[in-house]
Amino acid sequence: MTEERAPVRRRGVERSLEIQLGPLGGIDLRPTRVFVWVGGEREGRERILPLGSAPRNLRIPRRERELQAGAVQIRSLGNPLMTIALAGVQAARQIVAERDEERRRAT
Repeated sequence: MTEERAPVRRRGVERSLEIQLGPLGGIDLRPTRVFVWVGGEREGRERILPLGSAPRNLRIPRRERELQAGAVQIRSLGNPLMTIALAGVQAARQIVAERDEERRRAT
């Protein structure tokens, strides 16, 4: 009988969805920012694109998941669909705020 380990759960960090496309580069989507990089190594090569608000750390522990499909590696902390939805809301808020600011300047 094999002993199964409980999945790793993390708290105190931001939820994330990271996609590495082999040696081409990758993207790490979080609800408040996006990290992008070119090449197989991320450290020191990433650019950060803020989505408007300060990062919020997870209070409830979330599972880390990892999937490898050929040269594509996907890692997530928390539900990937929720991460995408939260980032979309932040991006939409930022776009609306910038549009409103442009309108105020024009009048």
